[in-house]
Amino acid sequence: MRITSLSTAAAFLLLPALGLAQQPPPPPSPPPAGATPQVDLGVVRQQGRVDAGFRASSVAGDQARFNRFQDLREGPFLSGIRAERETKRWFFLGEAHNVGYRDQRFMGAAESIGRFKVRFEWDQIPLFISGDTRSLQQDLGNGVLGVDDGIQQAIQARTLTLADAMASAVPFDMRSRRHVAAFDMTYMAARDVDLRLRVKSTGRAGRHLQSFALANSPGGFTQELGIPIDDRTTDVRMGVEWANARGLLSAGIDASWFTNHIPTVQFDNPQRFTDISAGASKGLAVMWPSNSLVSLVAAGAYKLPARTRATANISIGRATQNEPLAAPTSNTALVAPTLMRGTAEAAADVVSMVYGLNSRPAERLWLNARYRYYDYANKTQHYEATRVIGDWTVAGGTAENEPLSVRRHTLDLDSSFSASRFAVLGAGYTREAAARSFRIFEDTTEDIFRVTADSTGNAFVTARLKYEIADRKGSGFDGHLLEEVSEQPDMRHFDVANRRRTRATGSVTVTPVAWINLSGSIADGRDDYADTGFGLRDNRNRSYGIGVDLMPMDTVMMGLSYLREKYTANQYSRTSNPGAQFLDPNRDWWIDSTDRVETVVASLDLLRMFPNTDIRLAYDVSDGDATYVYGLRPTQTVFTGAASLQQLPRLSNRLTGGRADVQYFLRQDVAVGVVYRFEDYAVRDFALDADTVTPLAAGTSTIYTGYMYRPYTAHTAWLRLTYLW
Repeated sequence: MRITSLSTAAAFLLLPALGLAQQPPPPPSPPPAGATPQVDLGVVRQQGRVDAGFRASSVAGDQARFNRFQDLREGPFLSGIRAERETKRWFFLGEAHNVGYRDQRFMGAAESIGRFKVRFEWDQIPLFISGDTRSLQQDLGNGVLGVDDGIQQAIQARTLTLADAMASAVPFDMRSRRHVAAFDMTYMAARDVDLRLRVKSTGRAGRHLQSFALANSPGGFTQELGIPIDDRTTDVRMGVEWANARGLLSAGIDASWFTNHIPTVQFDNPQRFTDISAGASKGLAVMWPSNSLVSLVAAGAYKLPARTRATANISIGRATQNEPLAAPTSNTALVAPTLMRGTAEAAADVVSMVYGLNSRPAERLWLNARYRYYDYANKTQHYEATRVIGDWTVAGGTAENEPLSVRRHTLDLDSSFSASRFAVLGAGYTREAAARSFRIFEDTTEDIFRVTADSTGNAFVTARLKYEIADRKGSGFDGHLLEEVSEQPDMRHFDVANRRRTRATGSVTVTPVAWINLSGSIADGRDDYADTGFGLRDNRNRSYGIGVDLMPMDTVMMGLSYLREKYTANQYSRTSNPGAQFLDPNRDWWIDSTDRVETVVASLDLLRMFPNTDIRLAYDVSDGDATYVYGLRPTQTVFTGAASLQQLPRLSNRLTGGRADVQYFLRQDVAVGVVYRFEDYAVRDFALDADTVTPLAAGTSTIYTGYMYRPYTAHTAWLRLTYLW
C-alpha cells in the first residue's frame, strides 16, 4: 500500500471534515438575563469532499511515456480531498490529491479575516523518461560513473568488442522527480499596511539523459549517459506594502539561490583503461554551477486627475557565481594548462524598470503607455586559457571568455476608441532597441505596428481582429565574430538577424439562441529573413479552428471543437572545408520543413438526466506529422554516387484519449462511481526508432542507453466512493 507516512498529512487535512461530519455542534445556550449581546461568529460556510477507492491500470508499450509527468499505477487511491470552513472571523481550506504516489499534491490555507493569511503547498512532479534503458556505467556516487575495470582492459586489448560488452550493460530507470514546497504569508499590520513573505523551494533528484563525446585511438565515439542530478532552487520574496484609495507603494527584497550538489560528472571511457595522448580513460563534464541573484524591488501606483493612473516597478540586483573551475583536462597523459584563476568570479548587475500610464480622457477613448528598461551588465573578470579539445589534444592558442551583456529599451503605446455601442477600434506601436555584446550585430531595433477591431457587448455576436507588422534591423555588424568560429560570412543568427514579421489573428463567437454557442478562430503569421544567406530564411505558421457548445436542457451539455495548425520553414546551408570549398556555391543545400497538427476534442455531460446519476464522457485526438525535404543546386558537387542525397522518411505521431465518468448518488452526500480512461500513442520517428538506436548501440561510434520513441496503449479504471458535506 503506497499511502505511507504522507497519509498523516492527509489525515490532518481530513480532521476538519471528520469533525464536521461526526460531531455536530451542540445548540447554543441562551444568554443570561441582562448580558451584553454578543456578535454572532458562527459558521458561514462549510463544505468538503473526499474521493477514495481502487485504481486498476494496464499499459502495453512505453509505460514511461504514459507516466511521463504523472503516476497512475495500480492500487488504492485517496484523492480529490477538499475541506473548507468559513466563519465570520476565520477561513480554513485543505486539499490533497493522489496521496502516496509520485505526483501527490497537498495544499493548506488559513486566514484570520482582516488580520493575516497563510498558504502552504507541496507538489511532487515526476519525470519518467525511460523504463528500459541500460548502461555500462555504474553510479558510484558523488557524480562519478564507472565501467568495470575488466571490461575497459579487455576492450583496450581488443579481446572484447564493445558490442559484446553491451550484453552486460546494467538496466536502470531513467527518471527524476521535482519537489516544490511553497509558503505564503500576509500580515495586515495596519489598515493600509501589509507585510508579505513568500518562500519557494524546488528540489530535483534522479537522472537525466545527456550525450558526451570521447576520443579513442584510433577514432572517437559518443556515449549517451544517465547523468545524476541533485540540486535545489530557493526563492524568497519579502516586503511591505502600503495602499489606500489614492495609490500603492511597496518595497522589498527578492532573492534566489541555486545549489548544485553534483557540480561535475566524471565518467569512464569504456574503450580505454589507460590514458594516452590521443585518448583519455575518463571524461569530465561540468554541470550547472551554483549561483545566486539578490534584488531590491519597489513598486508604486498613483491615481491622477482625468481618470489617469501611473504605475512603476523597479528591480536592482546582482547575480554572482564563484564556483571552482574544473581542470582543463582529465587526461593524465597531457600536460594540463595552468588555470588563470581557481574560481569563476562571475557576476552581473541586473536592472529592470517598468513605467506605465493609462488614462481615459474622454468617455470613449482609452490611452495606455508603458516603458520597459532591462540591463544585464556582465561584470565577470577577463579569463583566458590554452585551448584543450575534448581531452585528446592540447591545441595551442588561447580561448577566452565572452561575458555577454544585454541592454534593452521597450516602448509600448496603445489606444482604443469606442466607435459605437458594439465596436471598439484600436491602434498600437512598439519600439524595442537592444544592445548585445559579443554578437554579430551590436544593436537591433524593432518597430511593431498593430491595429485591432473588437465587437463586444452584443448578446449574439462577439468578434476580435488583430493585424500586426514588425520590422527588425541590425546595426554594427561584426563579421570577425563569424570568422573566429569558421562560419560563412553570410551566416545570420535568427534571434538578431534582420527580419520582417506579419501576423493576423481573428476570432468570432455566435450565440443565435441561449443554448447554442458557435466559435471560430484563424491565425496567419510569417517571418521573412530576406538578408540571411545561411541559416533560417523563412518561417510561416497558420491555424484555424471551429467549435460548437450546446446546452439544450439543464441536464445536457455537449461540446465539439476542431483545430488545425501548420508550420513551415526554410533553412540554407553549405557543406565545405576551409580553402577553395569554403566559397563554392555548388556545395549549397537547403531544407524545407513542414509540421502539421490536427486536434479534435468532444465532450458530453448528462447531469441527473437519469435519477441520481451524473455521466461525463470525453474524447480527444491529436494527430501530427512532419516532413524534411532536402534541396540541391542543379550544379551541386557534394552528394554524388554512393553519397547521393536520400530524403528522410516522414515523421508522424498520434495521441488518442477517451474518458468516461459515471457517478451514482446513494444519497445527497454519498456517491459511488466508476471512471475509465483510455489512451493510445502511435509514433514513427527516424531520429530515435529501433532502426536507428539498435545499430548504433551495437556499433563502435555511439553507445546508446536504449531510449527511443515507442508507442503505448493504456487502460485505467477507478472504482470510487465519494463523500460530500
